[in-house]
Amino acid sequence: MSNSEKEIELAHELTHNVNDALNRRIEERFRAALFLADPSLDMDTVTVVSNVENDNELTVDGVDDEIIDKAMAIFESQQ
Repeated sequence: MSNSEKEIELAHELTHNVNDALNRRIEERFRAALFLADPSLDMDTVTVVSNVENDNELTVDGVDDEIIDKAMAIFESQQ
């Protein structure tokens, strides 16, 4: 493997690691926003998945749309 190929591979690995870290941070922050929007939520039944590589996609399951909207407002106000 040439130096150029190694550098490209390293760059891809670093990008993947940074994206994973960003995804975890977004997921943690959104879970916190959900809890602020409704402290009675059973967070064990809530799924939050972030995908910054796919146009900052955020998937939330186990919560109704009204709570998600409130949480999104909280999340966006904290940025």
